[in-house]
Amino acid sequence: MAMASKFVGRIVRRTVVVALAVSFVSPVFGQRVADPGFKSVGRGAPLAAVLPTPVQPATLANANPQEMQRFVEALKSYPFVGPLNLPAFGAPRGSGPAPQAIGSAWNGESPAGVKPLPVDIFTSKDFYQDRALWTDPRYFRCNSPQGLEMQRGAIFPATIGNDPPRSAAWGYCDRDYPREAIVSPYKFKTAQEHYEALRAETKRRGGPTKHTYATVPGEISGRYAPGNIFENWYTLMLAVQFPTVLSVLTPEYQQRMVQDAFHQGNTNAPQWPSQYCWPEGFMRRWYAFAIQFPQSVIVTPSLVQIMAGVADNFVTNIQVGRDFRMDGAVPRLGADVPRWYGETVGFWDHDVLITWTSNIQGWAAHGAFEFSNKMQTIEIYTPTRDAKGRVTGLNHEAVFYDPDALVEPIRIIRNYAKLSGFEEGAPYTFIECIPTILPVKGHATAVSPGQVIEYEVPDTYGRPWAQIWEKYFEKGMKKPTEEDIFSFK
Repeated sequence: MAMASKFVGRIVRRTVVVALAVSFVSPVFGQRVADPGFKSVGRGAPLAAVLPTPVQPATLANANPQEMQRFVEALKSYPFVGPLNLPAFGAPRGSGPAPQAIGSAWNGESPAGVKPLPVDIFTSKDFYQDRALWTDPRYFRCNSPQGLEMQRGAIFPATIGNDPPRSAAWGYCDRDYPREAIVSPYKFKTAQEHYEALRAETKRRGGPTKHTYATVPGEISGRYAPGNIFENWYTLMLAVQFPTVLSVLTPEYQQRMVQDAFHQGNTNAPQWPSQYCWPEGFMRRWYAFAIQFPQSVIVTPSLVQIMAGVADNFVTNIQVGRDFRMDGAVPRLGADVPRWYGETVGFWDHDVLITWTSNIQGWAAHGAFEFSNKMQTIEIYTPTRDAKGRVTGLNHEAVFYDPDALVEPIRIIRNYAKLSGFEEGAPYTFIECIPTILPVKGHATAVSPGQVIEYEVPDTYGRPWAQIWEKYFEKGMKKPTEEDIFSFK
């Protein structure tokens, strides 16, 4: 592994320690979807399959051996697709038990009873020409998307073997998360249709609720743990096969995701936006290790603000009671210019906040899939309460619409535990990213103050990660000809 990759790996692992320490504050919510108490047209539908959520200690640093042992035992029943080397949680680095190896075959060997393909993503010289094989889990050696990204040691210890990339490990070919639990259970084709149906439903029930400062559910305000890192199919993509995720993408975005995987696992040239201090992008709000600082939620009658982050700041401003302009490329509030994290409107149904986000800047999410400027979401925030009516958490249901990237809408469910109000705890830490890693000849390279390098300024809005790959690592490949949208033929 290159020096920069090792450097980045250390940064990521330190982030993971912090992330896990915060995550384990959460009580066990699992993948529960908030029940609205009535048959809704567009919220609260149960999941087609529920991932088991391991019981977690209050904190890693102070967990006693019995708590840690229960957690490790619970992890053994989690349906990891793999492969990965799961570290000994709670043990100092370099001490304690060896990592737990989760996978079906190692060091280039194939699993018993599985016939490998003549070529796969780790042996291919031109992944573009292998498209017919992308629907076969064996092309990815039955790796989950995150398992493939972690082959080189991106988060947990590497699984790539002693002769990379040929010696990459295999995941479990007989495990997968069902596609029907990933796609939206609702009938809507667009976010606008979904939002209008929810608003009409709320109107029939006497809403939307017009809150004042006297009536707004201000007790929702406070600090929230970011949720359980094993909770849903997207947060780390540990329990889903690569082709299953590809199946919800359009052909162009399938190709983009496979391109990312090829350069993660085969050429060892990952281009993570955050390592260069590029924007994280909208979908990183749902990635486990991108939002692992406690989240701040501030509620007012006309604006709800949610702040989260680790490598970058994620600020969601929900404009309550406003409507989008419809005279641009997509629905929007401000200028007809895409915003990194979109623009959001919403309304209240008593203490439930229903939102619509549009005008999002298309971007990448490494280890996952790219999304376009047409992405829009419907999100429902439902407070969870104890027997005395006190807010103990937030259930967050999100449905994603993107006609360029997705063949049908998808859904992600998350739950956040409330840690406290703002009268205690550390304030939100605003993040400033200072670049110390730059792409040099296609590789992420650590640079020092005063060092002079040759640097090519990327086209930020032209898939800069792909520009690097195609310049340095795809010579001789036969990329399919893309349609020229400016052609008049």
